[in-house]
Amino acid sequence: MENTLKRKFGPNIYFISCPGAIIPYKDDSFVELLKEVIIVNRIDRVYFVNDTACTILNSVLSNKTLFGLDAEFLIQSLCNAVYIKSLKGRTLQYQQLRLAELNLQFQKEAFLTNGVFTDLVIDEQLEIKTLVTNRQMRIFKECRLQSSVKNAYEL
Repeated sequence: MENTLKRKFGPNIYFISCPGAIIPYKDDSFVELLKEVIIVNRIDRVYFVNDTACTILNSVLSNKTLFGLDAEFLIQSLCNAVYIKSLKGRTLQYQQLRLAELNLQFQKEAFLTNGVFTDLVIDEQLEIKTLVTNRQMRIFKECRLQSSVKNAYEL
């Protein structure tokens, strides 16, 4: 996936891979290191990316046995709480796309509200975007959902 994204967005990009596109905010050393990398490298835009072929996403949608990862629990909770009614009867491709979008919006909100990155975002030093990809179909869909946290600060 990284090579595809480099071709689309240019070679000067950094990648962090996390299960289910979910940053482990409970790991203080990881989060502090991530903040340091963002500041030192003058990164001004972060994309949360979730591919529709994500194993965790598809395991949840197909009701497969999960392994107990936090990311699995979160995506399953999102699916059960929000999208279970709207996903019934829809194609797998539609379900993958919508659940990936919801997951990314949730991740964007967590990034904005965790306290470590909040000032960078509110002070407009860092922009947060979300991108759903489908490698097979070469789809790159930027999510248009707006962050309620960011809107709350724009009074």
